[in-house]
Amino acid sequence: MKILLIEDDLSTSELLAHTLSKHRYAVDTIADGVAGLDLASRWPYDLIVVDWELPSLSGLEVCRRLRAEGNRIPILMLTVKASNDDIVAGLDAGADDYLAKTCEASQLLARVRALLRRCHQVTAPILCWGALCLDPALTQVTYQQRPIPCRPKEYELLELFLRHPQRLLTRSAIIDHLWPMDEAPVEGSVTNLMKDLRQRLKAAGLSPSPIETVYGLGYRLKVAPPPDPTTAEPPEPVYPAMAATAPRLAETVQLSTQRFQASLEQRLTVLEEAVQTLKQDTLDPQQWQLARLEAHKLAGGLGLFGYAQAATIAEAIEQQLQFAPAQQLLPELVQHLDSLKRSLALSAAEECRLGPTPSCLEVVAGP
Repeated sequence: MKILLIEDDLSTSELLAHTLSKHRYAVDTIADGVAGLDLASRWPYDLIVVDWELPSLSGLEVCRRLRAEGNRIPILMLTVKASNDDIVAGLDAGADDYLAKTCEASQLLARVRALLRRCHQVTAPILCWGALCLDPALTQVTYQQRPIPCRPKEYELLELFLRHPQRLLTRSAIIDHLWPMDEAPVEGSVTNLMKDLRQRLKAAGLSPSPIETVYGLGYRLKVAPPPDPTTAEPPEPVYPAMAATAPRLAETVQLSTQRFQASLEQRLTVLEEAVQTLKQDTLDPQQWQLARLEAHKLAGGLGLFGYAQAATIAEAIEQQLQFAPAQQLLPELVQHLDSLKRSLALSAAEECRLGPTPSCLEVVAGP
């Protein structure tokens, strides 16, 4: 399954992309609303995750234009704007769901799965072809109730065919679905991957292969065999233990967190300079807009990386910066900025004593 992530904050984008990738989604990332709209219009994505505030074109406008084009790709809007009016505006613009950046990974992944099920009209969470079953929630493949250990790309390829039964899939279409644009392989890699998947299924006892080659064109899932009345009902799924990919995800989370923390001083400086120039009555609208965007990124990043109290304060600053610059805003702005710096200093002291604050997306490891 392929996801387009439109998010302009590098540390946030990196953390989200790695979280989704570790759950076997192919993720393309883009930081600009116009470029994101262009990609969404030209590529067969299964889902779009978009931030509200974006350079050149807001996430709200991206939703509106995609729906105006007749594009029905499901859209999940992920942002710090969580008031009732904001949620209504996002949904009315065309988003299918709306999620705050302070959410935990389990909620993000559950909503992604729900939107993908809705898009593909999957009534049951488990995809089956005879006794071959794939459970997207567990990222687990079984044959006759026995697990089949699959490499990530083998799993993704099998899922693609099970979600599109009897549909002819060319090698280029498979590449478009399974790989991000900057990692797209040559078509010969699809042939090798198909060979590996068939061997994996054969070793599990599934022969002949459920996937047929349409020579010169591509591949297609065969018609499923009739159910065997002697086959018992499958048992309740057993959730697997964390895989060996968890340490790599933890390392990625740590690096993203360090990069975000390194950006805090610069972002606070932008806000402090805006307050100072407002005091001197020399603030220009462009500087005010820049401060508002930095406050928005701060609120989202702080929430995502586990600084809930600081995120709430940054969101209050962002809301104040929505208004035109005026001297009467100064007292509350100064108060909120001081509170934000104190909250971050307190968090830093706690981290020195107890260890790093866990990211909201650190709680669910990849399969």
